[in-house]
Amino acid sequence: MKKSALILALLAMLSLLLAACAPQKSVFHIELIVKGTETEFWQSVYDGAKAAAGNSAQLSFLGPEVEKDYRDQVELLAGAIERAPDAVILAAGDYYIMAEPLERVVDAGIPVIMVDSAVDSEKWVSFVTTDNQRLGQTLAQELQARLPNSGSIGVISFVQSSYPSVEREQGFRSTMKNSTRHRLLDTVYCDSNIDTAQALTRQLVEQNPDLVGIVGLNAQSATGAARALEELSRTDIFMAGIDCTVEQADYMELGIMQAAVLQNPYAMGYYSVKTTLDHLSGKLVEKMVYTDIHVVDKANLFDDKYQQLVFPFV
Repeated sequence: MKKSALILALLAMLSLLLAACAPQKSVFHIELIVKGTETEFWQSVYDGAKAAAGNSAQLSFLGPEVEKDYRDQVELLAGAIERAPDAVILAAGDYYIMAEPLERVVDAGIPVIMVDSAVDSEKWVSFVTTDNQRLGQTLAQELQARLPNSGSIGVISFVQSSYPSVEREQGFRSTMKNSTRHRLLDTVYCDSNIDTAQALTRQLVEQNPDLVGIVGLNAQSATGAARALEELSRTDIFMAGIDCTVEQADYMELGIMQAAVLQNPYAMGYYSVKTTLDHLSGKLVEKMVYTDIHVVDKANLFDDKYQQLVFPFV
């Protein structure tokens, strides 16, 4: 028995020595799965991710072309198990639907880092995001400060069960609840489809003669609202949103959109890859990593400070 125990101990020591002597991987394969590869927001996330990857990671940029097809992420996560990357960075299109596919990836030995949007699971390593409650609160504060008129406020959100959608609405409504000048209408959801947001805005205007303001809780919601107000020639209705694409910037110059609360998608992409590389290299990483929030309007739209956020191609 003593001889057997000695042999087992020697084998264990040999395994540890071999593991310690194994060469560390110099280039990691990371899959970045987003909600829509063809949208400005996610292209900016990808630009930040590439900057952080440098020569240390091979990035695969995956996802449906547009956010309304977010359910395609389920198949992409299943495929990740077969492709076996060193890590997956996921922006979950749905808080509940993506939880089980994510856990299967983790159970297969592939670490997952979340970016932008969470899931109903705690199996991820780190989460790089904007404070979405604070985004909603800031949007409400801007509306209250800039809109003196009393009346109804329309709220257009995107995917109802998306975590950022839930948190932004909570932040917005909690800040607006004590307003004596404004009555919040029920939230409507465009499923991150600009055409749907445009049609919903037309309905809000037609059905609520006392409508004095509309907010869009993401780029597609705000863009659709701005298109509808331009179509209806209703520049008298206050309009603000979260995120600011080039098209939204045009509406701001035209006086149709009054303000936008900005996230920093480039920073989210950068820090999600940096965090992933640190984790793969054995370093301790923060569980939560938050990026900055900014407010732009017609007066500061072209300030150098915001150029990278609004016009990432400049």
